[in-house]
Amino acid sequence: MFRLCAILLSLLPGASVDIARPGPFAFGSSVAQAQQRPAPLCTSLEIRVLTPPTAPLARISRHPVDCAGFVHADRPRTVELVFQDYRLDLVWILFPAQRKTELLQAFSTRYGKPSLEVEFGSIYLAASAAARNAPNGALFASERQARAMMARLQAQAAAASPSTSP
Repeated sequence: MFRLCAILLSLLPGASVDIARPGPFAFGSSVAQAQQRPAPLCTSLEIRVLTPPTAPLARISRHPVDCAGFVHADRPRTVELVFQDYRLDLVWILFPAQRKTELLQAFSTRYGKPSLEVEFGSIYLAASAAARNAPNGALFASERQARAMMARLQAQAAAASPSTSP
């Protein structure tokens, strides 16, 4: 019922896309907790295990969980929940390429001007969020993931900047 109401509301004249952080997915929660409440959030749920767990925070495990049909920003979408070492750290929400301009506008409306523009996309540090370029989508990160991503960006910037030593 919630999904139907969200879709119908999005069709009203003047309805705008809201790119809010998806509330039902709690950062730090476990894969088991995500499995307990898929309906009515997802029409299907698929859990994968990536071996070896290649990701900055994944020392023991990395489990992407694909949730199809999750209503976010006005339409049913595919969401990828990324669990690293058994904790939810990333929520990727995919958007069709033709809605990229709308996605960026929604981010700017909600979060203001991007903190950084990089090849990856537009990053909104204060919100621990990003609008990804390819594939198009919204990224929401846990605080520990945001810290790791910021450290990586700072290291890349330091490596790219010319040395000021004589």
